[in-house]
Amino acid sequence: MCLMPYTPGTRGSGPHGPSGHRAPTRRGRPKRPAPAAHVVALLLLAPLIGMFLGGAAFVLLCAGTAAFAAARVRPAGLWWVLPAAPLAIWTLCVGRELLDTSGDGTRRAVAVAHGMIDAFPAMVLALTAAALVAVVRRTAGRRGSVGV
Repeated sequence: MCLMPYTPGTRGSGPHGPSGHRAPTRRGRPKRPAPAAHVVALLLLAPLIGMFLGGAAFVLLCAGTAAFAAARVRPAGLWWVLPAAPLAIWTLCVGRELLDTSGDGTRRAVAVAHGMIDAFPAMVLALTAAALVAVVRRTAGRRGSVGV
């Protein structure tokens, strides 16, 4: 048992090891932003998976993925994320209706209209969710830089 008191800088055994320093912790540090290409790929994959779930689950999955993407991308990548979510949803919904339809031009036009009607709620909610996250990130970034 050591009877000498612990003082930093000595080679004794202290509560933080021989050097007296703690190891750095990762608690409280934000994660590194994801590259825009990875996030856009996620935005393309979410509506595809949501097609199998259908209905409200499709809309919620698209909106949640758009919000997650807007939160995780670098600030410069927001300009790729905001328009990518509604465009991916629209392309998938209209494309599915066109692939399911065979026939003349009138049937195809009706299929495009049905695809657009199906895609509209998911497009609006995904764009709204991503825009809200972008606005929150921007205002939080400005508040943090004002006091510095």
